[in-house]
Amino acid sequence: MNDVLTAPAPAKKSPGAKRPPLKKSDATRQRILDAAAHVFHTKGYALARLSDIAKRAKTQTGSIYYYFASREAIVAEVLRIANERTAAFVNGHIAALPADASVEQRIEAAIHGHFAIVLSGDKYASAHMRIFDQTPKKVREHFLRVLDEHAEVWRSLFAEARAAGVIRDDVDLSVMRLLLLGMMNWSIEWYKPGKLSVDDIAHQATILFLEGVGRRA
Repeated sequence: MNDVLTAPAPAKKSPGAKRPPLKKSDATRQRILDAAAHVFHTKGYALARLSDIAKRAKTQTGSIYYYFASREAIVAEVLRIANERTAAFVNGHIAALPADASVEQRIEAAIHGHFAIVLSGDKYASAHMRIFDQTPKKVREHFLRVLDEHAEVWRSLFAEARAAGVIRDDVDLSVMRLLLLGMMNWSIEWYKPGKLSVDDIAHQATILFLEGVGRRA
């Protein structure tokens, strides 16, 4: 059984590679995780029961313990997947740019990537937003370190932008990063598809953070 915080990461596959069919046990484990992400997203951490997850996964509650040692182990894996998907979206959008892209263009691509996963309806990302602050201290502290590691791409971009004169010297880069990430994450609570697309929202956020809202002299 998987211990909390130590569930093995899936093997990396090259983009476009055809995935082989999952073994029955792997398919059941994935079904449990998909069900857990949905339940955590809709009910929160405190109200989510293993029986709720088992019912949605179409399995027995006792069978879950074959794959996960506890509810904490399940939530840790859901959070791990959410963090990996978010990092993949951000890095993927940056990597899609031409090699000579400016730092401003790479920052905008990173913003687009983050909004794209947050507002995609992905249940893992949505569950992360809903339950992170509700999880046990051990789980939360572990993933705070993970989030800090994933934030390195933002630190690097902002440091390069500062060196290039794009960001003012009196702006604290850590505060800027945390405000930007907080704003993007909170968009899941208020964004409704309609007049503005996800790309439109991302572009507006880029303008706000790189150019401001005050009238230029």
